[in-house]
Amino acid sequence: MSINLNPTRQGALVNQWYKWFGPAPVAPDASFKQRDAVRRAQTASWILLVVIILVLLPIPEILDKPFVLIPIFIVAVCDVVALILNKYKQTKAAGIIVIITINFGLLGTLLSVPGGMPVADLPVLDLLIQSVIVAACMLGAGWSFVLMFVNIGIIFGLLHSPAISPELRAAYALNPNVFIQAVEVEAMVAVIVFILVYFSDRAIANLDRSEEIVAMERQELQRQQEELNLKQQLDEGIRQLMDTHTQVANGNYGARAPLAQDNVLWRVAYSLNTLLARLASNANLEQERYQERRAIHQLAENLMRGTTPQRTGTALDEVIVALTTRASNQPPRSVPPVQPTPITSAAPNSEPLQNPSQRQYDDASWQQRRDPRI
Repeated sequence: MSINLNPTRQGALVNQWYKWFGPAPVAPDASFKQRDAVRRAQTASWILLVVIILVLLPIPEILDKPFVLIPIFIVAVCDVVALILNKYKQTKAAGIIVIITINFGLLGTLLSVPGGMPVADLPVLDLLIQSVIVAACMLGAGWSFVLMFVNIGIIFGLLHSPAISPELRAAYALNPNVFIQAVEVEAMVAVIVFILVYFSDRAIANLDRSEEIVAMERQELQRQQEELNLKQQLDEGIRQLMDTHTQVANGNYGARAPLAQDNVLWRVAYSLNTLLARLASNANLEQERYQERRAIHQLAENLMRGTTPQRTGTALDEVIVALTTRASNQPPRSVPPVQPTPITSAAPNSEPLQNPSQRQYDDASWQQRRDPRI
């Protein structure tokens, strides 16, 4: 039966691994140092997984060798502790623990063999390159050379120590190239790992700078677009405000500045529209007052002429209606007939009779007093 892992399921497994044993993600706008720390911790989590698997892999074959099983168990516990530290972004501390467990675990395995280290365990010395790889990936590219010299010193001290078997001592005396071959392996691995990690870090840093440059260019384009939109809003708003001022100057107090609230000049337009509304209200009041003054003047003329006033459409219409109603409801007054005056002789003390011209003057004076227009 074949196992089919589609990319979606693989991504889910990776995310689940990072959720339990990887560092917490950072914000997209975090600094390069923070993102690089997360990236290193994620890489270190996979390295630690491989190291733990390699430590636990030979357990079924050494169950009958308790002197080897105990060091492996201690190494496995230390690697789990390192995995926990790495989850909290303590990658360097986790790397140091793993390096120590690798080197001391291998040394404990070689030195715990009864009778000394046999010739068959010489290939185990090549496993020290694990610490070189871990140092380069978790501590930094330059640490690969530091661990290279440390491992070379360990191999040299181990081959010249009394902890090796007599057969290995004799074989090393006959063939000193054993040490040279181990040094070559350490140097070759250190150089390769250094190149890979160093240029990988450089590429990631350059990519990050490129992303920052692209983000800055995008922000600059966005800023320029915002400035262009702002300029367009200003031009359009100024044009509409000038049109509104022109209409008001021509006497159209009903004109308004039609600016939307998203326009930068909306507050100015709002204040202008409020002012125009008040001016229009004052203009209407002034027009009503003018019409009322004309209506009052017209009513006065009608009263003086004795004609019936007409409605004017103003507040004075109530007075006009009252006057018209009163005039229509008042009965006409009866005028008593004029009695003829008998002509008698003038009494001694009576006033002399007026001549006709004097009487006409008195009638005119009486009419003038009655009607001031005469």
